[in-house]
Amino acid sequence: MPERRQTGVWIAGVLSLGVVAGLAIGGYRMMGSRKPAARPVAAKLDANTPLSVLTPALRDGDAKALTALYEQVSATNKPGVSEDETAQWLETLAAVRTGYRKYGAYGRATALNVATKVLNRFSVSAEGAPASWPKILTPVHDILASGMADPDLDVRVSTLTEVSRLWGWLPGRAPTPAEEDLLADWKLGLHTPVVRSLADRSPKVRLAAVACLGTVPINSAAAPAIPYLEDMSPGAGEVRRQVMISFAGRRALLTEEALLKRLYDPEAGVPETAEAILKTRGLTAEQISLGKMVYHPKPALRASVIPLLRDRTDIDPVVWFLLLTRDSEPSVRASAVEALAGRLSPEVRERLAEMASSDQSPQVRQAASKIVPPAAEKTVALPPLPGSPSLAPKAN
Repeated sequence: MPERRQTGVWIAGVLSLGVVAGLAIGGYRMMGSRKPAARPVAAKLDANTPLSVLTPALRDGDAKALTALYEQVSATNKPGVSEDETAQWLETLAAVRTGYRKYGAYGRATALNVATKVLNRFSVSAEGAPASWPKILTPVHDILASGMADPDLDVRVSTLTEVSRLWGWLPGRAPTPAEEDLLADWKLGLHTPVVRSLADRSPKVRLAAVACLGTVPINSAAAPAIPYLEDMSPGAGEVRRQVMISFAGRRALLTEEALLKRLYDPEAGVPETAEAILKTRGLTAEQISLGKMVYHPKPALRASVIPLLRDRTDIDPVVWFLLLTRDSEPSVRASAVEALAGRLSPEVRERLAEMASSDQSPQVRQAASKIVPPAAEKTVALPPLPGSPSLAPKAN
């Protein structure tokens, strides 16, 4: 994972889904044309059944054994795992992994939840996690990786929900530097398939992947979800909305410019969500209205913002003019260049010089060249967007 030593600052996810209780019973494995002899199983399997009894049944895909294990790991009064118990828990998780494919979709979703609950048992011990706690990471990873590649989309969604809760996972004590590296590598091993899930055919899975990455506190690791704000494939409206919801408080990743563009989104609920987030970021109704005009689908209406802003003194019109210099329509860019002629701050000079040398439109290059000489081709950073201090009303 990028910034590996920041393992300790990972936070738990906020997305939650109910655990599916129903299980599908696995069938017999055939040995030639004969059924294998039935494995002796305790008459009753419940939360009090020893792991040594549950393990063989879990390996065979026994639904009752999985239910009993789920009840056991869900108990809130259980202590953490001791060093002496670690080997049995590792064997139990290995059995869950072996029997995973023998369950139906509901059973596989429950197996995923069981795996993360077992992991969490290693973080609640009053004496701290046992020294061998890193051994639990591999079987939990293998079960979760199977879930993210599961043929059933609801299982894939459930897996992403489970993973979203693990970014901030730590053992029941401060890890050593070597353990931090192991834990960071383990989270990287989960992060990679989560990012891959962003390309899933199902919008429901893509939405869950966005929400999962939205709980990652390291921006560089969470950033792959942001481009899905532009996912215009069929059924992807809720994916775009989830990007905004998950990253509403992260301005470094979800900019005001990106939100303003969604004010004309064709999916019901998406424009309303964008406007609500812009308001929480401090934009006034007038600023949002200006933003709507700046990103209006019709070029003539976008250009009409310029005369409205030209003589304003309560807000800084330069920010808006600089935004319009990046408009897709050459005539709008040319009008923005003209409006910037008397406002030659260093930032404006740099942008106009860039346009004079590299704008695709000869008309725009000529207009910019009349104000500043062309510069060596380079890209100028976008100006501060609505909601930034530069757009706040000016003092009289």
